[in-house]
Amino acid sequence: MTIFEKAQQLFNKSVAGVIDNDDMDLIINWPHDQMSVLFACADQLRRNYFGSTVDPCSIMNIKSGGCSEDCAYCSQSSHNKASVEIRELASPEEIISQAIKSFENNLIFSVVSSGRKLSRKNLQIVVDALKQCPGEKHASLGILDEDELRILVEAGVVCYHHNIETSRSHYPKIVTTHTWEDRVETVRRAKKVGLRVCCGGILGLGETWEQRKEFCIQIRDLQVDSIPLNFLNAIPGTRVNAPDDSPLDFLKVVSLFRIVMPDRPVRICGGREVHLGPLQPLLFYAGANGYISGGYLTTGGAGVDNDDIMIQSLGLKKRMQ
Repeated sequence: MTIFEKAQQLFNKSVAGVIDNDDMDLIINWPHDQMSVLFACADQLRRNYFGSTVDPCSIMNIKSGGCSEDCAYCSQSSHNKASVEIRELASPEEIISQAIKSFENNLIFSVVSSGRKLSRKNLQIVVDALKQCPGEKHASLGILDEDELRILVEAGVVCYHHNIETSRSHYPKIVTTHTWEDRVETVRRAKKVGLRVCCGGILGLGETWEQRKEFCIQIRDLQVDSIPLNFLNAIPGTRVNAPDDSPLDFLKVVSLFRIVMPDRPVRICGGREVHLGPLQPLLFYAGANGYISGGYLTTGGAGVDNDDIMIQSLGLKKRMQ
């Protein structure tokens, strides 16, 4: 079978929803000098399900640093020695102002906080602010229970962001203060109360390709609504080394997730500027149809204007809010 026939077979099996373990191994072992053929498969799947529309979002770090959770990769963890500003909860006025800016740039707005979870008092402050925010609203506020998640629904939040970060087998090597199962249960609770769920993780945490495949299967089995993928931007003072993956390795992961879950939005988030550089536009040919714009939790990004230029040059358009 030629490389072109293999790509056609992957396309057909993806549409039919029957991608299996051997297909995933085929993608993982795809030769770098023939990546354009794999991209053609992933790109056509993206276009089949999403056309020329992309789905960007923005995040606001409403409570930064000082986190009690021991996540080896995170600059906001108090268990690490990264130099990061510690800020208490943003004011309602700051949240509303940032939401308006996101709305004006046609970006989904999401509030994100450090820590295991927000206190009930702080949650109520955030909820009251979100009620006054325009546009589509998402939240990522930790390991919440059902009652707390229902409060978000009442505030007009439509999607909860809660990553499982990596595969179950690799998780104990990067987080010690809560379990992979804790995160999965939060995802299930969010779905139970009627929220859409955005759930993915970070590539480049020292996981193997076999564990990347495991991670992809676990995301598929959770049947989440949107899949954010980050490429580790190793911050000095954290305890995970910078990945040695090439840009094509990371793009291959994007194609893997697109082919395994062809009808789910795949969003590329932190680390794309660092690890892809001038190859960033290839994200969309590799199968992505969403991204975070305007910066991340503790690091900057390319900027909304530059992202808009990139999208326009590719003939793509933002989904209207």
